[in-house]
Amino acid sequence: MKNKMNLLRDLQEIDQEISAIETTRHGYRSELDAFEADVVRVQEMLDQLNQEVAQLQQTEAELQQGLLKEQDNVRRVEARLPEIQTQKEYVAVLKEIDIAKKSNKDVEEQMRAQLQEISVLEEDIAEKEGELKAIQEKSEARGAELKQLLTESEAMLLKRTQTRESVAAALPASLLRKYHTLFKRRGGMALALASNGACLGCNMQLPPQQYNKLLEVAEIQNCPHCNRILYVEVDV
Repeated sequence: MKNKMNLLRDLQEIDQEISAIETTRHGYRSELDAFEADVVRVQEMLDQLNQEVAQLQQTEAELQQGLLKEQDNVRRVEARLPEIQTQKEYVAVLKEIDIAKKSNKDVEEQMRAQLQEISVLEEDIAEKEGELKAIQEKSEARGAELKQLLTESEAMLLKRTQTRESVAAALPASLLRKYHTLFKRRGGMALALASNGACLGCNMQLPPQQYNKLLEVAEIQNCPHCNRILYVEVDV
């Protein structure tokens, strides 16, 4: 019975170590995923800004073409002035020129607004490019470290898992099933030390007769309160 209890204690210790290793590995992977998510997030923002700039530049180019065309029209209309014969026609042409110039002025203002907006977006792009570079540099440095830690912890996990299989194989199947159930339900603590008449897993007092039997280490016993498998540390 002592041998079984020692095997159970060893098994619980190994399982707790395995659980800790897996938790740590999950943390490493989460950190790597966070770097990747940050890169994707900033890159998407950068792509969006570049797309907005491209659209504004296209609109600005279209306005520029339209402005050049209208300016050419104004010059052609102005060139007709010396050929005009009547006062009425002269006034009409002057009005046409005035409307065209006003329209051109409005287009120029739109172009200035577009260029100002492009300038602001380009500043945002430069900022995001700097942010992306910083993330990538940090990701590259820390990522290499995390991958090394994952490799090392994987080897440790494999070693502990192999030891666990060896220990578990020496236990009866029914006892092993009971242990697994308790380990899962009790947050990784299937066994609890009994000391001074109490279960230290739930801090509840045990019946005196049960505690006395525990000291004999004659059979597997469970705490009547938390159902954990009880063990005692007997001085040799």
